[in-house]
Amino acid sequence: MHTPADAVLAAPLMLGYWPDHSLCAIFVDADHRVVLIMRWDADTEAALPALPPPATRDGLPHAVHLVAYTAPLVPGTSPAAPDPSAWRHAEDALRDSGVPHGWLLAAGRHGDAVLWTSGDAGAGGLAVRVIDATQVSRRAQCWGLTSWSDSRSDYVGDIATDPVARNRVAEKLRTLCPVMEEESRDAAILTVRDRLADQQVSAGEMAEMLVSLTDVQVRDTVLWDLMHGDPSRWHVIAPRLARLVAAAPDTHVAAPATLLAILRWQLGDGSRASAAVTRALTADPTYTLARLVDGCLATGMHPSVWRAGLAGLSREDCRRAA
Repeated sequence: MHTPADAVLAAPLMLGYWPDHSLCAIFVDADHRVVLIMRWDADTEAALPALPPPATRDGLPHAVHLVAYTAPLVPGTSPAAPDPSAWRHAEDALRDSGVPHGWLLAAGRHGDAVLWTSGDAGAGGLAVRVIDATQVSRRAQCWGLTSWSDSRSDYVGDIATDPVARNRVAEKLRTLCPVMEEESRDAAILTVRDRLADQQVSAGEMAEMLVSLTDVQVRDTVLWDLMHGDPSRWHVIAPRLARLVAAAPDTHVAAPATLLAILRWQLGDGSRASAAVTRALTADPTYTLARLVDGCLATGMHPSVWRAGLAGLSREDCRRAA
C-alpha cells in the first residue's frame, strides 16, 4: 500500500464491505504492508486496545492512516472534508501508541467509483480525486481480494439463520443420541472432516455433525486437523461451515460458529470472524472457546500468534483431553 488511493481502498476491500459512516485506522509496517485495520462508528468514542503482539520481525507498526467513510454520495456531491472534531477521539486514542500518523482522508462511493479527498490539503482547497471501477477491480485483483459488499449485514449474511434448513435439522436432531461415547469419537471426527469436504450435505448429515461437535474432544481434534491441514482448503471449507451454522438451532450452533470464526480469522477475514463468534456467544454466552476467540479478535491478535500457540499441542492432546 503506497498511495492515499490504496489506503482508501484497503479498508473496504479487506473488511469485505463499504464501511458507511465509519472511521478506519489502517496500521502498516515498514514495507507499507497492512498489519491491522480497526473500524468504529464515526460518532462513537474510539476504544483502542493495547497494540497487539508484533506480527513481523520489525516490531510495532510504522505508521497509521485514518480514513473517514461516508454513505454513497448523491450525484453532484463530493466527500466532505474531515471535521477535526470527528477525528479528535481517534487521534487521542492513537497518540499513546507511539505509531506516527500518516494520511488523513475522507472517501465516499459514487456509483461504481470512489471519490476521496485529503484532510491536509493546502490553502488552495481540497482536491477531490476519483478511483473508477476499473481501478478498484485492478487493485482488488492485485491484492487477491474480491470487491466489497454494500453493507456489513450483506457481507456476513451467509450465516444468517435459514429457517427451512434449521427446522429440517432440528427434526433430525430429535432422533439422535445427544451423548458421544468414547468408542464413537474417532469415527465422529472422521465423519465431520469428510462432511466438510463434501459440497452437498443433507439435513441428517448436518444433524450428525452438530451432535459430534458438541463433544469437546471431537471439536478440538477437528480444529487441530483444520489448522494443520492445507491452508488453501480453508477458503473452501469456510462456506461449508457457514451453511452448517445457518442451519443449526441455537442449542447446537456455538461449536460450528466458533470453528468458523477461527477459520475466517486465520484467513484474515476479521469481519466475518467477528460475526461468527457473536453468533456463538448469542446462543451460549458461557461458551469458553468462543469467549477466548472473542477476546483475541477484540485485542487485534495476529492470526499467526494463535497458530504459534498451537505449535506445542499435539493431536493426541486434543483427542484425549479431559
